[in-house]
Parts: sequence; C-alpha cells; structure tokens
Amino acid sequence: NKVSYKAQIGFSVVISNQKTIINENVKIGHFNYFNVESLFLDKYTSIGNFNIFKGPICVSLLEKSGVSKNNKFRRANSPISYGKSRLELGENSFIVSNHFLDLTRTITIGDNSILAGIRSQLWTHGYYHADTGSDRIRIDGEIQIGDNVYIGSSCIFNPGVKVSNAIHIGAGSTISKNLEKQGMYVGQGLRYIENDLERIKNKLQKVDVKNLVEPVYEK
Repeated sequence: NKVSYKAQIGFSVVISNQKTIINENVKIGHFNYFNVESLFLDKYTSIGNFNIFKGPICVSLLEKSGVSKNNKFRRANSPISYGKSRLELGENSFIVSNHFLDLTRTITIGDNSILAGIRSQLWTHGYYHADTGSDRIRIDGEIQIGDNVYIGSSCIFNPGVKVSNAIHIGAGSTISKNLEKQGMYVGQGLRYIENDLERIKNKLQKVDVKNLVEPVYEK
C-alpha cells in the first residue's frame, strides 16, 4: 500500500483487500466509504463527499479525473458475481453527482469525458424471463465509454453497450445499442421487439462458472 503524504483525505473509510495507491495531490472529502478489491488514485484526482464504493471492484482513477458527491458504485459478492470487475475513469474525466453505477461487470470511461448532471444509471446486468413459469436468465455485459464523451442528466445505459469517441448524449436518453458515429444522440421512441427466452439464449454466450446462483449469459 502507498499513500502520499501530499494527499488530502477527509473523514472517510478506506478498505482494500489487495492494495491501495493514493498518489500526490489527491483530494478525498468527507464521509466516503470504500470497501473494494483495490484502489488506485493517480495524482491530482479528486473525490467529493458521501460517495459509496462497495464490492469486489478494482477502482482506478487516472490523472486529473474526479468524482463529485452522492454517487454509488456497487457490485455483489460471489456467487452472484464472478471474475474481475473494474471501474476505470480516464484522464481529465469526471462523474458529477447522484449517479448509480452497477459494477457486476467492468465500466470504463475514457479521457476528457463527463457523466454530467444527476441521476444517470449504468447497468451491466439485466434479466430476461420465459413467457410462462419460473425460468429466467441474467444477461451481463461491460459498458465502454470512449474519449471526449458528454452524457446528460438521467440517462440509462443497458448492459454491453459501447460509446465511441466524441459523442454527446442528451438528457433522459436510454442507451440500448452501441453508438459509433460522432455527434449528438437524443432519446429514442418506444418500440416493440419480438423476442423470446430461447432466442435470447441462442444469441448469447453462456457463462461457464461453477456455483453461480443463477444461469448467466454474456453479450
């Protein structure tokens, strides 16, 4: 573990199972709670107040990036989750306030990007139910957000989506597919998609990990 004497840390709890690296000129405010797999805060990163980082997550904030306040970053323990999961925030990128990030799988945000406003949700798992009976599967997928991306308030990200560089997403949008072309995107109209559980299973890869509490498929 390494904590620079030039770092400023308020009244916060930091628990890391593997290692903690807090470099020089890092600022951590009051009443944050970290209980994670590992924590790496590069120089000049900042974390405000009342943030919760909880679960087997490898947290990495690169130089001059930051998290404001009242954000929740959560992941369940095994056997609900499996393998490694990372939260990575690139250089000069920022997460503002009152957002929720589900780290069942990895979420990466590139350089010079911002999760702006309030109340966005990033989900890396979801469910699909059979038409009748108790059969259902969980569908997991990493979320990858590129460089120079702006995300407005109250956006919802579905599992497995990728957002390329230089994209702006308007407030209140649901991101259910990859965004590849540079430019501005706004919320789409509600539409019907014909599907069933077996068709979903055939399109996805089943996760082959023993002792999971439920069947899980990956995008």
